[in-house]
Amino acid sequence: MRNPRERIRVTAGPCARPRRRTLVIGAVIACGVASLARSAAAETFSARQTHRGFTIDQGDGTTGMLMPTGWLRRPGEPTFVYKAAGVTVAGVWSKGEDVQVVRSGTSENAPEIGRIVPSWDDDEALRLTIEPAGSAAIRTDVFASASGRHGPTLSRNISTRADLEGTYRATLRSAGGGKTGWLSVEVDPEGGTRFAGDLPAKIPPALAAAAAEAIDREIDAIYANVVDVGPLRR
Repeated sequence: MRNPRERIRVTAGPCARPRRRTLVIGAVIACGVASLARSAAAETFSARQTHRGFTIDQGDGTTGMLMPTGWLRRPGEPTFVYKAAGVTVAGVWSKGEDVQVVRSGTSENAPEIGRIVPSWDDDEALRLTIEPAGSAAIRTDVFASASGRHGPTLSRNISTRADLEGTYRATLRSAGGGKTGWLSVEVDPEGGTRFAGDLPAKIPPALAAAAAEAIDREIDAIYANVVDVGPLRR
């Protein structure tokens, strides 16, 4: 088993969203085999988008990938699949209210790995609740800007691309409110969106990928409504 604190590097690919091709996201994922899904930890990472999806170099010679299932999904199929060493080991279903349900397979009857539940302070600033199956939930603070130029938080109040760009960081907290890690996102519509962070070991790789997808979805929604970018460029 790889040391759970081992540094990893992550490469991410396009998530087949035609309305936004330049705003991209990287995912924090620590290990890609199903046998390690509940024990791996993630640490600092870097990411960029390729043509295939979220491609993850896990540092031990293996790779993982989060990719869309496709535009013509059959009833019951997941929205995304997570692959390790080329083998599909998990599916991600997008449910109502933007909830992401992650299962250890591509069947809706497969055991649940966990859920990602977004919420918004005053209907504007994003938080995530990460719910690993069988473990207490982890909740993020709001994603606070590291620079006063970009406004205080990653929020639906952002109205220009200039204000959206920048780095936002959220502390991860246990059910009791104690700090249990952190996650940051650097938004750059021209150069791509990057993540860095330190996730608790109980967050398995596919669930971490779903968390990144949830934040990517929120950035998409903000970017789609900025006033200084024409619709054809989004």
